[in-house]
Amino acid sequence: MQRLKVLHLISSKGLYGAERVVVELCKGLLKTGDCHPVVGVIMNEYNPHAEVAEEARANGIETVVFSCRSQFDFRLALSLRKFVRDTGIDIVHCHGYKSNFYGLFASVKNIPSITTNHNWLRSHWRLKVYCFLDSLWIRYFGRIVAVSEGVKEDMLRFGVPEERIVVVDNGIDLDRFSREVSTESLREELGLDGTSKVVGTIGSLGHEKGHRYLLRAAKGIVETDRSVKFLIVGDGPLRDELKREAAELGIEHNVIFTGYRKDIQELLSVMDIFVLPSVKEGLPMVLLEAMAAKKPVIATRVGAVPKVIGDGTGVLIEPGDVYALKEAISSLLEDKNEFQKLAANGYKRIKDEYSSENMCRKYLDLYHDLVSCFFLEKAS
Repeated sequence: MQRLKVLHLISSKGLYGAERVVVELCKGLLKTGDCHPVVGVIMNEYNPHAEVAEEARANGIETVVFSCRSQFDFRLALSLRKFVRDTGIDIVHCHGYKSNFYGLFASVKNIPSITTNHNWLRSHWRLKVYCFLDSLWIRYFGRIVAVSEGVKEDMLRFGVPEERIVVVDNGIDLDRFSREVSTESLREELGLDGTSKVVGTIGSLGHEKGHRYLLRAAKGIVETDRSVKFLIVGDGPLRDELKREAAELGIEHNVIFTGYRKDIQELLSVMDIFVLPSVKEGLPMVLLEAMAAKKPVIATRVGAVPKVIGDGTGVLIEPGDVYALKEAISSLLEDKNEFQKLAANGYKRIKDEYSSENMCRKYLDLYHDLVSCFFLEKAS
């Protein structure tokens, strides 16, 4: 089988779900020996973020950074096309609307291309425009991957041909969560004493993540138990607004906003319960990470979440249901047996069904099929 050189192209605003998928996938592909992944990061000079490039390099993945000077940078398009030609790239694999646009230009008619739709967010008019434009050019890729059936259905509503779409679940490397982590210094840094019970969430602070519902549920919990602390990890456009809301609810001393952090494994280790209060999701990596870290999870019934959480592997609630969220958190904090059962069952679900090995095998099959079809079409 041919060892394929695959350029994974992404334009990033931090190290969040899609970025973590790219790194996990490339780590796994590297281990197989059948693929040479290259992470290509489009660096926006007007809003630079190098986190995903740093993470890829730290994991031994070949990485290249392409500078983007404006909303449309013709020089970037040319440099990408030259890089693909000069370095022997076999496939361009894009992640996100901006990389889709530039990646298509770099690969069209020369080599096969594939894209992964991690989720189309439409909480702002600008995102709605990007989503619409992406739905037009995404159909020119040889293969289109959706990370969940919900993401697939979203694309179908925009007229993307169903026969071009393949659903591939995200997966994670369980070895990352197998080692013991010392949390003493981190607890001290966060102001958590020995009596603190910690409920946490991790994600970009945007409307789709539903943090305001968690804050409102937190108010009801703190009123009866001041020892419960709520850890909100991440940064984003709603940070100041959420901080104001915590203050208005009178729970600012029980809510810790950490800002952007890279030490996800350590942060999960200090949490007693992980909560995903989102109103829109694809297949969130952080949910898989929390379950791999043997944390009991409470999550909303959105995207592929119900597929992951079921049969006693976590607690599902409806998005925006503050009362149900409060009751679920309170119940788990009080019931140690249920707490431990959910943690153990959740870990087993991830081990059996959402490993990075499973994800990589599916993508490798797609790559080889894509290359075969591409050259058959060129020959005909």
